[in-house]
Amino acid sequence: MTVAPAADALRHLADEYWEGVLRRNPVLATFLGDYRYNDRLPDVGPRRRAEEEADLRAVLSGLQPLAAVPFDIEDRITWDMLRLAIQTGLDALRLRLDEMSVDQMDGPQVWLLELLNWHPTDTPEHVQQLIARYRAFDRYMDQYLDALRDGIKDARTAPTIAVERVIAQLRALLGTPVDESPLLSPAATQPEPLARGMREAVVEVVYPAFQRMLDFLADYLTRHARRDPGVWAVADGDEIYSLLARQHTTTELSPDELHQMGADDLAEIHREMRAIMNRRGAPATSLRGFTEQLTRDPANLPSGRDELIQIAEQLLATAGAALPRAFGRLPRMPIVVMPIEPYRERDAPAAFYFQGSEDGSRPGIFYINTFEPSARPKHTLPALAFHEGVPGHHLQVALAQEAADLPAFRRLSAGWLGNAFVEGWALYTERLADELGLYADELARYGMLGYQAWRACRLVVDTGLHHLRWSRERAIEFFLENVGLTERETFNEVDRYIVWPGQALAYKVGQREIERLRSQQQAALGPRFDLRTFHDDLLRHAAVPLSTLPLLITDSC
Repeated sequence: MTVAPAADALRHLADEYWEGVLRRNPVLATFLGDYRYNDRLPDVGPRRRAEEEADLRAVLSGLQPLAAVPFDIEDRITWDMLRLAIQTGLDALRLRLDEMSVDQMDGPQVWLLELLNWHPTDTPEHVQQLIARYRAFDRYMDQYLDALRDGIKDARTAPTIAVERVIAQLRALLGTPVDESPLLSPAATQPEPLARGMREAVVEVVYPAFQRMLDFLADYLTRHARRDPGVWAVADGDEIYSLLARQHTTTELSPDELHQMGADDLAEIHREMRAIMNRRGAPATSLRGFTEQLTRDPANLPSGRDELIQIAEQLLATAGAALPRAFGRLPRMPIVVMPIEPYRERDAPAAFYFQGSEDGSRPGIFYINTFEPSARPKHTLPALAFHEGVPGHHLQVALAQEAADLPAFRRLSAGWLGNAFVEGWALYTERLADELGLYADELARYGMLGYQAWRACRLVVDTGLHHLRWSRERAIEFFLENVGLTERETFNEVDRYIVWPGQALAYKVGQREIERLRSQQQAALGPRFDLRTFHDDLLRHAAVPLSTLPLLITDSC
C-alpha cells in the first residue's frame, strides 16, 4: 500500500477507535462537549466488555497491515499511539481492573455529582437527558456491584482504606436531605414538571442505588476488602503492577529502577531545600521540622477560603503575563479558578485541572481545595498554580485541543498513553517558573522544591507499596520525613497511590525525559538554541508516549 491510501486508512481507524471510546464512555463524551449520548451512562456489564474487546481487535487488525508504511512523523505517532491504546484496553479487560474499583476520588459516588459541572441544563431536552441519566443509574449500580462481586470470586478486591473513605462519602451523601443535594441543584431554575421529574428520579433511583452501594460496601469492608494496600496482594498483582508501570511511564523501566530513580532524585532535591534552610538560619532543623514551622506560622496561612481563591487567581495572572518569554504559541482558551465542591473536598488533592470543552464554551478549570484553609500554607500555592494552570496543564492541554490537524483521540484524551508527558510537562514547568522569576521569595521556592520532592517521593512510595510490599503506615512516615506536605495532604496522597497503582510514577519520569531532551538540544544547537522554539516544537504534537519524544526533537532540529 502506498503512503497516501495508507494515511487515509489510518485516519479512518483513528476515527473508528475514537468513536468507540465516546460510545462506550458517554460521560466522557459530554465532558468533551459531544452531546450525542447525553441520556446515557456507561455500560459496565459483561456484554459491554465483550463488545469493547471486539471493537479493539477490529481496529488492531486494520493497523497491522500498516506497520511497515513509511508514514510522516504525525502519522507514525498516530499509528504507534493507536496500537498502544488498543493494547492498554485489551490488557485492562484481560486483567479485570474494574473488579477492585472502589475509589474515593473517581467512584460513582463522586462522578455522578461531578457530571453536573458539564452536563448542560439550558434546554428542556438537556434536562430530560439528565433525568434519563439519573434513571439509568439503577442499572449502572447493579453492573458496578456485580463487577466487585466478580472481584471477590477472582481474588481481586479493593483496599480497606479506599472502602472506608467511600463509605464515609456515601454516608455524608445519603445524610444530605434530597432537596439540599447537589444532584438537584439544576432544579431551581427549571419549570415545575422538569424539577419534579428530576426530584423523583433522585428519590426513586439515585438515593436507593447509593444505599445499595453503602450496604454492599459495609459488608465488603469486614469480609472481603484487602488489608494489604499494595496491588501485589491481588490475583495477578505483580503482572498488573508491571503493566501499569509500563503504561503510565510509557517506558520499560522496572519497578526497582523506578524506586531507585526516586531515591536519587530526592537526595538532590533535599540538598537544594537544605541550602534555603541554611540561608534562613535553620541548618540543624529537619526538613519535617522546618516544614511544620512554616505550616504553623500565622503569616503563612490564608485567612479563609476566599483568600485561597484570590491568591490562585493572582498567581495565574502573573504567570500568564510571563508566558511570551518562553512560548511563541499560546492557547486561546481561558482558565478560571474554582473551589473543589464540598461533597468531595475532604478526600480530594490540593488541586487539579479540568480541561475545557472542545468548542470553548467551557473554559479550563483550576480546581483548588479550600477545605480547612489553615492546613494550606501560602508558600506551597505558587508551584501548585503553575503546575495545574499555566505554564503547566492548562497551557499544554489547551494547545493540544486547538491542534485541529491531529486526530481527535490525540487532541482530546490521550489517556494513559500521554500521562507521563502530561504530568511530566506540568512538573517541568514548576522549575520553568523559577527560570521565569515567578517565585516571589525563597519560601515560595522552598514550596516548589517541596513539591519536586513530593513527586520524587511518589516513585519511592508507589513502588514501595505495590512492589516492595510496604505498609500504608511506612509510606506515610516516609512522606512526612521527606516532603514538605501537611499531614492531611500526605494521608490523601498515599491513599491516592493505593487506589491508583502506577499513576504516580508518570510525573518524575516525564519531567526527567523532557529536561534530558532540552539539555541535549541545547548542547547540539549551542547559541542557536531558542527556548520558545523548543517548547513550541514539544507541544505541537499534543501528548505523546515518552518513547516518541526523541523523534519529535530530532525532527525539529
